[in-house]
Amino acid sequence: MEALPLAGSSHSGFALPAALWKTGGTLVLLACLLLLAHEFSVTRSLLALIRGWKDQRGAPFLFLLVGIPYSFFGLPRQGLCLAAGLVFGTLTGFVLASAASLSGAVLGFVWIRRLASHAQRRHLQTRFRGRLALIGRILERTPFQAVLTLRLLPVGSAVMVTAAAGLYGVPLAAFTWATFLGALPQNLVFVLIGAGTELGQSFQIGLGILLFAGSSLLAAMLLARARREGNAIAALAEKTEPPPAA
Repeated sequence: MEALPLAGSSHSGFALPAALWKTGGTLVLLACLLLLAHEFSVTRSLLALIRGWKDQRGAPFLFLLVGIPYSFFGLPRQGLCLAAGLVFGTLTGFVLASAASLSGAVLGFVWIRRLASHAQRRHLQTRFRGRLALIGRILERTPFQAVLTLRLLPVGSAVMVTAAAGLYGVPLAAFTWATFLGALPQNLVFVLIGAGTELGQSFQIGLGILLFAGSSLLAAMLLARARREGNAIAALAEKTEPPPAA
């Protein structure tokens, strides 16, 4: 990846980006609420009703029909994975959530690369003012490694990474594989949390939290390495959202 100076950066060590702290807090809150739901007959009945939806004809197809556009527009992947685990369980939920999120991201990439108008591209540049060019310089140097790292950290929004990859010439194969691999840890974490709502399966919630802790440690190590190397990804992780255009 391209090394850029981190002027004024005072961060060091294994400090995590704010996005991971926020995700971790959300994860713990969800786990507590779902475990608490087991204590009340009303919520137990509601969860059983939701899980029963998987027995409806064409349920996996309907999930993909909703999940792919959901991912195309860059909506929070955690919610999609939680729903997949809640309805379909760990294995099927993980496969469906991963397929939906990957398909949505690839469709977004192809749209930006091939179909977006000049005005739509300008809109994306304005929306992520200053960030797309920064990511683009990283992607041009080592596209696969850069997309993989950006998905794992995560840094910024999923749409921002997809837009930068589409605008700055990342090969489709590199984008697809890096997005697939980079999304796996958090996909599995939130599918496990959702699947843990089933009675007798609460251990999956604990397993999901442990896996999130492990993936966060990996993210911290990647970010610490980027800081040591003066890499632009570290600057991106520490950069706040730009103010809205006047």
